[in-house]
Amino acid sequence: MKTKISFIAVLLLIAMLLGSCTNPTDLPQDTEPPTLDSSTDTPTEKPADPFESLRSSSEEWIFYGLAAFESGKQVENLKEFFSDCTNITYLTLYDHFFTYDKEKSVPVAEALFAFIYNEYGVEALLDLDKRCEYKSAYLKSLGLEVEYTNAPEVEVFLASMDFSSNATYKYIISFGNVTYYFKDFGAGSPTQYHGFLYYSTTGLLEMIEYLKSNNLNEGLDTERKFNYYMTFDGSGYNKTLYSNGNMYINDSYSTLHEAIHAMGITKNDNIWLSEGICNYFGKLLGFNDQIAASYIQLLTMAKQGYFDEQANAGNTQYVLYKEVYEEYATRGGKMDSVDTFDFRLYTDAHARVELDADTYKTLGYVYKLVNKTDCNAVGNELSYEQATSLVLYLIDNYGIEKVLEAYHSQDIETTLGKGYEDLKADWLADLYS
Repeated sequence: MKTKISFIAVLLLIAMLLGSCTNPTDLPQDTEPPTLDSSTDTPTEKPADPFESLRSSSEEWIFYGLAAFESGKQVENLKEFFSDCTNITYLTLYDHFFTYDKEKSVPVAEALFAFIYNEYGVEALLDLDKRCEYKSAYLKSLGLEVEYTNAPEVEVFLASMDFSSNATYKYIISFGNVTYYFKDFGAGSPTQYHGFLYYSTTGLLEMIEYLKSNNLNEGLDTERKFNYYMTFDGSGYNKTLYSNGNMYINDSYSTLHEAIHAMGITKNDNIWLSEGICNYFGKLLGFNDQIAASYIQLLTMAKQGYFDEQANAGNTQYVLYKEVYEEYATRGGKMDSVDTFDFRLYTDAHARVELDADTYKTLGYVYKLVNKTDCNAVGNELSYEQATSLVLYLIDNYGIEKVLEAYHSQDIETTLGKGYEDLKADWLADLYS
């Protein structure tokens, strides 16, 4: 028994020795080294997320569209909905739409998302430069021969808005240091305010840049936060509180005028100068195209007879519109576009008609309406248009730098060489020449 075991041990030893002397190069050439079981020892890479770029988007419509797409939800056919052209405004799809009307906005977001993704790919969903083009293509895919008409630059700008809300203001819309507070949108919809938001904000930024680049911003706080509270309460006036930059706005044409007040044009001892300067920068220099467009619309309606019935019934406001149109047109004023509209000619025409009719609301009247106290400031007998016309005359003859110096010092006579009454007489002589 011992001999048998020893012989077997010798054979095993020889086999071990032969195995240990084998050269790796003697292995067959197609032999592969053993590999680890990848299922247990090597981590696998996750599949690429095709929507990774969308998940960090802050746009609410993309959130709703992506959720529906990933859940496999069938999007609605909205041909009938968009056959009513007024509903095309829902394609704007900015965040505040989902607070304003979620029931209609969500299906639009889901359908537009699916269309753009299927037709153009995932990155197209974030392509702001072509978004208007994609929206028009979507409408055509429904068999509708209509275009999405929002201007691309407005689309790009409004996509940058920050939207929030609170118990008092349901719609708080911000662009940098400019914020608009809406309690509601009245009888309209958010899209009615998109042009207003665009032209008011970009106009304000352009106006501030103009002040800085022309060294006219001395004494003006151009870096402050601008808070617009859109009251639309029917009171008929706007008001600015310089202490906190809050502006209470009742119309869409006074935002830049009030912004100049908020920057620091707040002295009322010479109220004509304060209001005239604010109108000069806020309206006359044309930073907000909507102001010119509104004047053109007013004059065109007067030309076409829309105000005749009210004017013939003795309504002084409509009589004023008709006479301003006639004065503006007689002196060669154009109404074909905002680029050719003559703010200066319109202002002087308006001032002349008011002076001749003697039915205008004076600066003193408006001051008392807002502040609940009488106004005894110099120039309170003028209207806004008259004060602006006077300031324009002074700018033509003395320069804007001198006019601003007169405002800051409040010493009109020393700065311009004449007092208010003499300057007013010079202006009236020029206005009627």
